[in-house]
This record gives sequence, structure tokens and C-alpha cells, in this order.
Amino acid sequence: MPTMADIAKRAGVALSTVSHTLSGKRPVSAEVRQRVLDAIAELEYQPHALARALATKRTRTIALLYPKVSTSLPEPHFEFISSIVEVASSKNYGLLLWTPSDDDGAVLRMIQQGFIAGLVLMEVRLDDPRVEMLKKQNYPFTLIGHCRDNTGINFVDMDFDYALHMCVDYLAGLGHKHVAFINHSSKLYEMGAGYVIRSHEAFMHAAEQHNLCGIVYPCESNAQAGYEVVLAALTENPATTAIITSNAWINGGITRAIYDRGLKIPEDISLMGILSPSVAEMTTPALTTIDFPYKEMGRIGADMLIRQLEGEQIATQLLLKPSLIIRQSSGPSKR
Repeated sequence: MPTMADIAKRAGVALSTVSHTLSGKRPVSAEVRQRVLDAIAELEYQPHALARALATKRTRTIALLYPKVSTSLPEPHFEFISSIVEVASSKNYGLLLWTPSDDDGAVLRMIQQGFIAGLVLMEVRLDDPRVEMLKKQNYPFTLIGHCRDNTGINFVDMDFDYALHMCVDYLAGLGHKHVAFINHSSKLYEMGAGYVIRSHEAFMHAAEQHNLCGIVYPCESNAQAGYEVVLAALTENPATTAIITSNAWINGGITRAIYDRGLKIPEDISLMGILSPSVAEMTTPALTTIDFPYKEMGRIGADMLIRQLEGEQIATQLLLKPSLIIRQSSGPSKR
């Protein structure tokens, strides 16, 4: 394995010059710096892979930009991350998980540093300034989610319009007339998060089609918030016989609120989710769901990006339509 001394000899410089080039602590002329970086690349010097990336202008690291919407990451969302790690590793790419606050300038600063080959973006907004910035920079990226205008963008997303219509169609077929939809937080509405807005609009449209009383409740992403929202919903509209949610954080709070009101699932309240199968099967009773394809979406998003980085000309826009899985939490309305 080559050493820094080998690099110095190949570049014809002092060992200290190699050190200064890598650390950046002291100025090195552009000509000398390039000689050092060329020597690093030629000798494939390790473990300084970063320096080699600087020399070759190529790094095999991608980043997942996943702004956290809560102080904790729900277990199902690790399925996104694990599937992206799996794809990146299989293609000999590293993965940086970045959970910044809503700071678009930080995204620009990161890509300008040149250490990341491309980005997978999550929590995508209908009109997302990150996307516009990356397009202007001609920077490689893919989306898990999609925007209002997706011209020239590679993305994978779940078809939330399909999912909410499927849920409401199913409940209407069971005779339910008063249905509540527990969506995500007001902050995500204000941000224009695509999946939140699309879910809201799809639920209201489906309820109107079936002439149901449908009410949407925003909810913060924690179990206690889910508990309080459901108690309020059942107080506001005691005729409610079914609840749908797509908020992975709050499922336990929903079931606790229903039981604390002296109601049973599914005898009094049918409960449905657009959630991970792992959450659905751990719930008591097991939850009827549109099984959210976390792993598939993560895998496809990472694969699209890496294929793009490897020079493949791809134009992929996928809306996934997972099946309705009927479990024990739903049944006919008795009111």
C-alpha cells in the first residue's frame, strides 16, 4: 500500500507539502497541488479516498437529503434508508445521510464542495426550491416524491391519489358515511409537501364522489398528538365510523383514543392506514392498509441516481400503486 512518502516521491515534493495539500492548513501553489493530487490518483493512495476524489474529480459517495419532520425518525422510515444503503453498497458507492433543517442554502453549499456525486431528495415540495436550484446547477439528483412540474426529473413516488381513493372506495362499500382522515402536520401543509397536499385533495375528492361526510385533521408527528386529534374528531363528529391515516408516527395514539372513548375496533370504528406492513401487523387488531412501499421506493430512487451517475440516459417517473390489504381493523358500518 503506498504511503505519503511514496506520494511525495512521485510528485517530486517534500513530505510536508503532501500533508499541507491534504489538510489545507497551509497554502500550496496550484501547480504543486495538482502534482500531488495526480500522484495520489495514480498510486490509488488509501485511506485518503477524499484526496483521490479531489484529484480525479470523481467521488463515489451519494447523499440522501431527508429533512426530519419530527425529533425522532419512525421505524418504518428506516426502510427507506436501509434499501438505499443496500443499493449504494452493491454498486460500490458510499452514502451520506443528511437531515438538515429547511435550509436550501445548505444544500447548495454542500454540492459546491464537490465531495458528493449526486443526491436523493425526500420530503419533496410541490414547488421545491431545492429542485430548481439543482436543475440550474445541472447537478445529478433523483426524487423520492415529485413536484408540481416534473419536466426532466427522475422520480419515484407512491400514487397518493390512488391510495386515498382506494381507501374511501373500500369504506364506502362497507356502508361508512362519516370518515375522518388524519393527515400530517400544519407545518407540512404550509411547506407545500407534495404527499400531504395530494392526500388531502384526493381524500376530499373521493368523499365527494361517494357523498360521504369527510373531514381532514392535520396532526403533528407524535403519538400524543394523534391521541388528542382523534379524541377531538370523535367529539366534533360522534357519527364518525371510520378513520384513515397516513401519518406513521401516530398509529398508537389513534388506537388508544378510540379505546379510551369506550369504542371497539372494528365494531364501532374501522381503522385504515397508508403505512408500512410492519406497523400494520404489529397493531392490535392488525391494520387494514395500503401497504406503503418504503423499501421499493428507496431502492428505485437510489438505483435511478447511480445509473444516472454511471452515464446511462434514463428518463424514469414512477407512481407506485400498492394493493389494499384487508386485515382485522375494518368492517361494515353498524350506524
